[in-house]
Amino acid sequence: MDSKIKDPILVTGATGRVGGVGRAVVERLRNRGLPVRALVHREDERAAKLRATGAEVVVGDLTVPMYVARVLEGCQRIYFGMSVSPPYLEATVIAATVAREGGDIEAFVNISQMTVSQMSLTNKPPHLFRLYPH
Repeated sequence: MDSKIKDPILVTGATGRVGGVGRAVVERLRNRGLPVRALVHREDERAAKLRATGAEVVVGDLTVPMYVARVLEGCQRIYFGMSVSPPYLEATVIAATVAREGGDIEAFVNISQMTVSQMSLTNKPPHLFRLYPH
């Protein structure tokens, strides 16, 4: 275990519904003996599997600022993983703003994901026009 890291590392999108990336991040961090707080949308068998790794599992919504502030409490590192979707922009802005206001975040890694069915060179999903208008 890396004895320098005592505070939990927050992993959003931890059940890994799109691509399984969040779940893999939790598993790799836990395999190294690092403390993990895994954020999930609902309590289900996927959350139970994360809990079985020794991760602290919390249920929540990244579009609610007060909740994001509570889930970030005590975390200095964040792996923000979320599929590109209509609430993606809102959740990203909220998480980044709350993290910045907290002032003690050492690392904020943001990765977004799209399924192959969402990708196209000529047709962007409507919520992406807000991100990339041209």
